Amino acid sequence: MEKVDKMAAGLMWRIMGTIVAFSAFLIGSLIYVGFYTSGFDLTQKVIVVLVALIVAFAAIAIMWVTFAGRRGWMRDRWGS
Repeated sequence: MEKVDKMAAGLMWRIMGTIVAFSAFLIGSLIYVGFYTSGFDLTQKVIVVLVALIVAFAAIAIMWVTFAGRRGWMRDRWGS
């Protein structure tokens, strides 16, 4: 029973981390593009937002892959 509670707590922290990471990406990139890139054209502003999105996805993917790897959920997928 304790193992299930530990897993649920770890899962909750990762869900909250995902929400915070995407919120921070959205708020941070829109504030940056809105206030600090007055010399950029539309294409450059879109690229700034896309790069921030890629970084957010990478951070979240690392967080979830480590969670799945510790529980052995990925062994069946890659034959380990």
